Amino acid sequence: MNFKLTIIALFFSFALHAQEKKQNETMKIEINSNTKTIYVLGGIASVITKEDLAFAKKYNIQFHDFGCIAPTNFKEYETKNELVFEYLNKIYGKQWQKEIKQSVMGFEKWKKK
Repeated sequence: MNFKLTIIALFFSFALHAQEKKQNETMKIEINSNTKTIYVLGGIASVITKEDLAFAKKYNIQFHDFGCIAPTNFKEYETKNELVFEYLNKIYGKQWQKEIKQSVMGFEKWKKK
């Protein structure tokens, strides 16, 4: 019985590792693409304002609003946003930080680092 449980645990370990590797590759592809995406949590109505759209155009990014249903893999989207924040710092300096909506997923946490 212990042997079967060990095999099952080993199988799940490999599956989780493969999934994590796929997510990391997806993030690398996404950050290298021409269009960068910043993920935001919304509500019943969209939280993306005309100021956000102007920001997106100015810095060549796009926003994705999850609406009122938060993603189950919240940490993954915060990490994706952090990569975009690093990109914006590299390309535009720190000016964009004064213009971005402070409630963007992971922004305050990233800023404190």
